[in-house]
Amino acid sequence: MNYTLYFFFIYWVLSILGVPVSSLLAGAGLAGVALGLGAQGFLTDVVNGFFILLENQFEVGDSVVIGSVEGNISSVGIRTTQIRGFDGTLHFIPNRNITVVSNKSRGDMRVQIDIPIYAHTDLEKVSNIIKTINKEQLPAFPEIVGSPTILGPRTNTTAQLVFRVDIFVQNGKQNYIYSNFYRLYQEALLENDISLPTMYANPTLSK
Repeated sequence: MNYTLYFFFIYWVLSILGVPVSSLLAGAGLAGVALGLGAQGFLTDVVNGFFILLENQFEVGDSVVIGSVEGNISSVGIRTTQIRGFDGTLHFIPNRNITVVSNKSRGDMRVQIDIPIYAHTDLEKVSNIIKTINKEQLPAFPEIVGSPTILGPRTNTTAQLVFRVDIFVQNGKQNYIYSNFYRLYQEALLENDISLPTMYANPTLSK
């Protein structure tokens, strides 16, 4: 009861002196709310960060996609996760915002090679040439897991006819295998008088 009387007495004195007590009290209330919300966000970051580490969702060096950000994990902190984009940009993501993680560094990866061909091309001849390359070159590439799968003719996204081969490889070796086997296939086809249309080579890499 005495504290209540003291409060009103101080309020009355400060009001007489022209101090905007009401504004100060309102500001203090808003500050308390702001601090509360900030603390809540911080705790959410910490809890999410704990489960990320506990479940081993990713670790430093992993290639990931989180939301619209893609790159390699640079750091996993108690409040934020840092991702280094492929262009060198360092992204700081609050752990509370990490809801879906696509980790490209777990398990073997698929390399999809599309070789452009003309519609009148002898498909059986193309298939035999590719089988020969696979058989001859496979021992030289220990990064390949299992045997390449020849899927045959397909129509790609630009409505061009392609001859598709899938190769599963160790993570991190996708571009290396793609560039080598695309070149080997192309050279072998040309050497065997298979005409190839000009087409931009863009690898399809997925898990």
